[in-house]
Amino acid sequence: MKRNLINTLIVVLFLNSFLFSQNDKITLAFKKSIEQEKKYDYSSAIQTMYDETDTNTYEVIIRLGWLYYKGDYKKRSEYYYQKAINVMPNAIEPRYGYCFPAYLLENYNSVIAQDKKILEIDPNNKTINSNLAHIYYYNKDYNNALIYFQKVIDLYPWDYENNLMMGWAYLKLNKNQEAQQAFNTVLLYSPKDVSANDGLNYLHKNDTKDQKLLDAFYKSYSLTDAKDYKGAIEALKPVYDKSSYYTNVRLGWLCYLAGIQNEALNYYKLATELKPKAIEPKLGLANIASVMGNKNDQRVQYDAIIAIDPHNTYVRYQLGLMDYYKKDYPAAITHFEKIVSLYPTDADGILMLGWSNWQMGKVPESKAFFNKVLWESPDNASALQGLNSQQPKAAEPLQKLRKG
Repeated sequence: MKRNLINTLIVVLFLNSFLFSQNDKITLAFKKSIEQEKKYDYSSAIQTMYDETDTNTYEVIIRLGWLYYKGDYKKRSEYYYQKAINVMPNAIEPRYGYCFPAYLLENYNSVIAQDKKILEIDPNNKTINSNLAHIYYYNKDYNNALIYFQKVIDLYPWDYENNLMMGWAYLKLNKNQEAQQAFNTVLLYSPKDVSANDGLNYLHKNDTKDQKLLDAFYKSYSLTDAKDYKGAIEALKPVYDKSSYYTNVRLGWLCYLAGIQNEALNYYKLATELKPKAIEPKLGLANIASVMGNKNDQRVQYDAIIAIDPHNTYVRYQLGLMDYYKKDYPAAITHFEKIVSLYPTDADGILMLGWSNWQMGKVPESKAFFNKVLWESPDNASALQGLNSQQPKAAEPLQKLRKG
């Protein structure tokens, strides 16, 4: 009995040693390939992945898709991204990657198909909705373009690029009033914008511009560039309209920068009431709550965003960090797993899965995650710390702004 137990322990130790040596080999291969990529030696970077890794592994497959794309082997890149899609059909990452070579190959139908598949997974994905809108616009399918521009604007009413292109789409359809409104919104973001002014000139609508309002916004931006935030606030006070979403958002942001958090709070709340689906002011309110040390209010705003946009990875990451520091590791894992399910090579999400599992005493699982981080970020100090730690200790997670 004792001999059997000893033999079993020997086998377990051997397997663990084998697995870690394998992970070390893979990590070294990724690091070597990444160094070759940095030197623009894509052929060598590709060959390293073939020679030193398992090309049936998702992370290797998607890296080959990327390297072939960078090396201008568009068809091979498309092939590997499709292979990655087959392995992870519910992930956004490989479908998004597929569109890079497909677009260069002018395979627009495939790009549209992949974008629509992504929107089945993540209907509010800002980047993909905008991509589809632009494709339809340049194909002169302005009605379909407007559907996707509007989806972005519903969530981000002050988005510059999508408001501008929406204005031009409306103009192409002779919907002049809607075009005028979109161009005027652009001018509140960029008062001297050439394209928006060209659109208004085409419509002969310069007389309808509120020049006093635009001058006030222009002055406000100039003062902001000089870091005179209080001056930028005062520049807008003479034209303030409580019913204007854009003025409230702008003043909310300026008061936040000026450290006048209570006023910022009021402006962002008004903006949220004017456009309840908008994410912009909710993020503003979350920032203010964070500065004021009010974690409950910060979470309320993040939860409100997730109710509208469940796959918002920036907010998922922030919620995960909040749960992690509360030591509610299972809840933190839920958020980080959501990110990694959509973007399986996201180093930040994988890193925090490693630390969350480590804090729960799941050492083998955590080590596997830390090793995967090193595949994407070979010198990641936090992942190396995790691999070398002998007992659970607080992580120093990456504090990065994340795109939704």
